[in-house]
Amino acid sequence: MNPSPVDPSALEASRRRTGLLLLPLAAMATATAWLMSYANHSLNPVDRWLLPLLTLEALLLWGLLYLRRLSVREVEMGTVVGLGAYQLAMQVYLVISGEVYRDGFGATSLWYPLMFPLIFLILPREQALRFSVTYYLLGLTIGLVGLALGASPSLKALNSFVQFYVVCVVYLVLLDIYARVREQYFLMRQMAHTDPLTGLANRRAGRECLEHTLNRAAPGSAAVILADLDHFKAVNDRYGHSVGDQVLREVAFRLDQELREGDLLARWGGEEFLILVQGADLEQAQRLAQRLGAAVQEQPVAGGIGISLSFGVAVFRPGDSVETLLERADQALYRAKHLGRRRVELEA
Repeated sequence: MNPSPVDPSALEASRRRTGLLLLPLAAMATATAWLMSYANHSLNPVDRWLLPLLTLEALLLWGLLYLRRLSVREVEMGTVVGLGAYQLAMQVYLVISGEVYRDGFGATSLWYPLMFPLIFLILPREQALRFSVTYYLLGLTIGLVGLALGASPSLKALNSFVQFYVVCVVYLVLLDIYARVREQYFLMRQMAHTDPLTGLANRRAGRECLEHTLNRAAPGSAAVILADLDHFKAVNDRYGHSVGDQVLREVAFRLDQELREGDLLARWGGEEFLILVQGADLEQAQRLAQRLGAAVQEQPVAGGIGISLSFGVAVFRPGDSVETLLERADQALYRAKHLGRRRVELEA
């Protein structure tokens, strides 16, 4: 497979660990808030019923996430929906009771804008903006309905009311700007790590992935395969560079189809490809190289052009650096070329 510069599986694992840590803390926080309000005889109807439900929701989502019954995204959305419903219910209560028009927004309402960064963290920018604007408009509508029904806020409360909703708009604008910048950053990073012809990882991305893998792999548990198209210059000379480009794209596609999730395929330069195989010894990498060669060589490419590949295989050894590992794979590839091409050679 062709991993992106930001490893999605590593990001998903990090978000899962964060969820498993924060959900029990959220359950403790809501339960503690309920107990303290109960002890002080200050429970309002919303807190009386919804805080226990939020506690149960956090514990249920934690269990489902731990057991992998729900995805990280589903757990995140469940958390956001629960918190959003609580905040909107609290807005309704503050309006009905008249508290917001008498004293302004209290401490509980300070959590209302927290929803915006949470939404932007878990959703793509356009979806996050739509979700956040809907949430904001619901809260604003609740407040305006109270005013329309005849509420007479004090000057202090009116100032709090206006500033609260204006600040929420500022948060939304700033978050949207940040999300746009983040999108551009990831787009530029993706372009800097992707080969434009084949769509594979380029040499820079391949080297970064190789360095990362060697830093955490045990010797003998990772292998590098260098693959080179045989007589590719003759293809360009005979059919032209546009056909040569089509050959490279089709070869890249066939190689990629044979790899597992987590393996790396990168265009290493010209007609040369690098395959990083994780969890494989030398013999397993050799069999993979033979299978890759067969996938390309058994059927013509680009409408009838026969292509063969030469392979050099090396396995990660104790004390290896990226350079030493690649050097042995390159030497093996050189032997494959020297011994007649269309073959797999192992490191010496």
